[in-house]
Amino acid sequence: MSKVGEEPLEVPHKQGPVARFFLWPVGLLYRLWTASIRIENVDSSGDDTDNLRKQPCILMLWHNRLFLAGEWHRRIRKDKTCYGLISASKDGALLETFYGWAGIRAVRGSRNRRGAQAVRELVRVMRKGHDIGVTPDGSRGPCYEAKSGALLVARLTKTPILFLSFEFGWSLKLKSWDRFVVPFPFSKVIANYRYLGFEDIFGDRDLDEATEFTQCLLTEMTKD
Repeated sequence: MSKVGEEPLEVPHKQGPVARFFLWPVGLLYRLWTASIRIENVDSSGDDTDNLRKQPCILMLWHNRLFLAGEWHRRIRKDKTCYGLISASKDGALLETFYGWAGIRAVRGSRNRRGAQAVRELVRVMRKGHDIGVTPDGSRGPCYEAKSGALLVARLTKTPILFLSFEFGWSLKLKSWDRFVVPFPFSKVIANYRYLGFEDIFGDRDLDEATEFTQCLLTEMTKD
């Protein structure tokens, strides 16, 4: 029984073994697909950020750029394991499977379910030296509108944030709420990224101001 005032423990939905078995070929195709894509990296962090690159960081990108996030992390930050925040719903169970194909481990939760538990888990993950991935426009949008909850872990852990966006060439844009972008196999993608330390993001800003700063920076980096 949970204590008064504490969020009750909830168990997130999981994919069953039968579903995982039938999805396995899709996962293999996805890994081959992403491995075929040529990624050109553009780092605008500056020359004084070598220390930030070595630290655990929060990888932050818009939801519609997720397709390549795991592959990019595997190539660039190969010495770190990345954890992603995923909804505790049934839809989130499918997304957890997708994250697994991409090499990203899942922390399950959202504003509506397991929110406080998920934040605590993300903080523990970062303090163990791992990266975490966050989409500031969440799992439901609106598209390109950052929410303050995305910065809670950064404020608690005082870790750097790695802002990331992809500029796609030959690609397909889905008719989803976020206009999710899928690059075609063997296409070229430009990855724009920038490391910023905790003080660069917060400094004299409160949480809302830091959220607005984050939204403006990611919007500036994103080319549709």
